[in-house]
Amino acid sequence: MLATLAAKLALAAHYDGFLTGDDLEVVQSGCRYALGLPYRPWSLRCEFHPLVLVAPLLLPLRLAGFGYPFPARPPDPATVAWIAALPTALASTLSIGLVFRLAPGFGLTRRAAAAAAAFDALHWLPLGYGATPYPRPISTMLLLAAMTAVASPSRFRPLLGGLLVGAGFAVRFSEGALLAPFLLVALRTRRSASTLALGLAGFLIGAAVCAGGADLLTSGRPFHSLTEYFRIMYGVSPPSYPHYEKPWSWYATSILQWAGPAGVLLAAFALPARAARLPLALFATIVLVFSAVNFKTYRYVQAAIPFLAILMAIGWDRGSASPERWRRAAALALMVAAPLWGIERTFNLLRDESMDAVAAGRWIRTRQPHPRTVLLEQGWAYGGILVLGEEIDVRDLDPRRPLGLAPSDLDGIDAAAFYAADLSSEDRELLRREGFAAAARFARYRRPVEVFTPLR
Repeated sequence: MLATLAAKLALAAHYDGFLTGDDLEVVQSGCRYALGLPYRPWSLRCEFHPLVLVAPLLLPLRLAGFGYPFPARPPDPATVAWIAALPTALASTLSIGLVFRLAPGFGLTRRAAAAAAAFDALHWLPLGYGATPYPRPISTMLLLAAMTAVASPSRFRPLLGGLLVGAGFAVRFSEGALLAPFLLVALRTRRSASTLALGLAGFLIGAAVCAGGADLLTSGRPFHSLTEYFRIMYGVSPPSYPHYEKPWSWYATSILQWAGPAGVLLAAFALPARAARLPLALFATIVLVFSAVNFKTYRYVQAAIPFLAILMAIGWDRGSASPERWRRAAALALMVAAPLWGIERTFNLLRDESMDAVAAGRWIRTRQPHPRTVLLEQGWAYGGILVLGEEIDVRDLDPRRPLGLAPSDLDGIDAAAFYAADLSSEDRELLRREGFAAAARFARYRRPVEVFTPLR
């Protein structure tokens, strides 16, 4: 746990860009509540995570004289983003210990429970996203804590577990789907209607306090963001995210990509074991529930990874204890392959962050005379108002290849920045004709960025 926590903190410090904009949203929202950043969050976001978990960690910066607006000193964006990643790093680390505690209740030996914790710690989804401000490692930890709580024979533990799952719902509304696996574990502990009723009651209370309370503090209306969520996502004209819209079977058909070849093979070794039944049911339930949603990406199924890790540990334990030499060797080889693959995928994920764009954003902000209007391809990648400041007006372009710039795009622009790979020769010629010249290039990572400024 300490080793992976240190790794996540180091990775968060080194990779100071953003992956999709959702991570930037958490950072900027936390800055809004702690430091006064003039940022307006998307109305469908419950602000429980940035308000309760991120903002308190940023308050020492306010006490040190950093904040917004002038005359307060704006803090370093990289420092703010690193602090905003702390709750996620801590939550994903706590999940490792919770997997170790849960596994014996599923029938694993202490040795196999330790293997399950290691598999969870080094899987790329909790390890990679644990080094970012993304929220789902937090809701996964809350689910595991709820399952740990309900495993106690105490009569009212299902209520506490439901409260924790309700808090996970406030972290991200889609994580309300985790109520189903929680109730499966609760009913296994005590098969009674009261267990189900207490779990549901706890969930409703947790959701009311965390989601409703956060909305009351931030917008003045409880559950305002939940109403907006359904209005925007399932209204007459829901937003379209073509790169997120996938068929219902996508998680199943791409399982080797997110679970890993070694993980799938070790889990297959586990299937004949009686101990594999419950973790397999929980794993399948989570994947199936999220498969019903049109918008899909691998990070959405993070809550399934602890149960995959338990299955992997069962498979490894069966294989390594088997008298057949080939099976024991295969299990040991997979034990090594799974963490190595997870570490490689972690670096592969984080190298996709927008470090070059953030560096370009810093360069634009410090340029003299100060740009007033900038044209950016995928504006969030440059750090938004956190990096660029509130005085710069940003015109945003959707990324595409080739970019296909038009002369009207450049009207009144003081600086423009694009991904170098998206600029065609026609785009470069148009920039030259419109009086723009390349002023800077940032190419340390995967998506180099070029900045253009007028010759005048």
